[in-house]
Amino acid sequence: MAGVAFKSVTKVYGKDVKAVSDLNLDIQDQEFMVLVGPSGCGKTTALRMIAGLEEATGGDIMIGDVRVNDVPPKDRDIAMVFQNYALYPHMNVYDNIAFGLRLRELKSFFWQITHLAEAKTIKEDIDKRVKEVARMLDIEKYLHRKPKELSGGQRQRVALARAIVRKPKVFLMDEPLSNLDAKLRVQTRAELIRLHRQLGITTVYVTHDQVEAMTMGQRMAIMRDGILQQCDQPEKVYQYPANKFVAGFIGSPPMNFIDAEIRTENGVAIVDAGEFKLPVPEGNPAAHMSGKKITLGIRAEDIHDAAIPSNVVATDANSVQATVDVMEPLGHEYVAYLKIGKINLVAAISNESKVRVTEVAKFVVNLDRVHLFDAETEQAIR
Repeated sequence: MAGVAFKSVTKVYGKDVKAVSDLNLDIQDQEFMVLVGPSGCGKTTALRMIAGLEEATGGDIMIGDVRVNDVPPKDRDIAMVFQNYALYPHMNVYDNIAFGLRLRELKSFFWQITHLAEAKTIKEDIDKRVKEVARMLDIEKYLHRKPKELSGGQRQRVALARAIVRKPKVFLMDEPLSNLDAKLRVQTRAELIRLHRQLGITTVYVTHDQVEAMTMGQRMAIMRDGILQQCDQPEKVYQYPANKFVAGFIGSPPMNFIDAEIRTENGVAIVDAGEFKLPVPEGNPAAHMSGKKITLGIRAEDIHDAAIPSNVVATDANSVQATVDVMEPLGHEYVAYLKIGKINLVAAISNESKVRVTEVAKFVVNLDRVHLFDAETEQAIR
């Protein structure tokens, strides 16, 4: 087994298209690392550089203690799972899974005919490993079928089996679930987590889906325009986003952002958003930045209907009056679109709420969970 490291890695296309910029990232041995970000952020390019399918313009890529920049892809001992499965249509499931093993283990026809006893043992070992992995992924009954005879979920399992059977140092997965329907994505996510726990192989997983990133990764690395924005455990990224981009990208519904300014009134530091005011969170250094332009960030789940009992006690300091513009019932909760003058907010409120569209109601903000960002740099203030 081995970890993976990017050391000041850059990838430039042409003269000035910088797909990845000075990437420094250490992926630990046996870790499940998710690279996440919008299209064009450089996550897939980074993955392909690990695989050797793209050449780094600068910096070092390490697998274990070995610098692999000049190592051919076939010698890097990695296995890759693609978005489109990349199965051989003329081969059945068994042969698709076994193909890589046969290439690696049986070497040449001349070797086989001069070492018949060993070749027979290798063939038996391949058969054992293929059936073992097929059983693990519950595709044993499909081993005789061709890919065209399988559903999307079954094809994805075959692609995973082909990667797993090789027992590589590193798994690389490029949006492997994006072609599956919603229910099957959830099911396959759970299977991948279970498989990683069982196999303990270093995994680098690329996705644009923040739900996949939050639920699957032991750590997640968020990228934007080729630059690493933050890398940490999912819950820490969610609670302590490094900047406005990360805060808006991670979370659903997305975080509310309101232009505001730090002011001091009667000796108390407040966030003045024009239409409403909130006290600066206790201990936040913004309390000493009177006159500074900031962006106030509030997650939808941190805005509550004041009429519904919660762990946030309503006070004059944390309450706002808002007009309910739209209500979206989701069963377990409502997503409410609110208006406070010209300010629009989204709140995730209890399904016990009695507020209705066009009504003016009182809402409570959890002051312990608000976020402040520098209006100029967009970096978190904390």
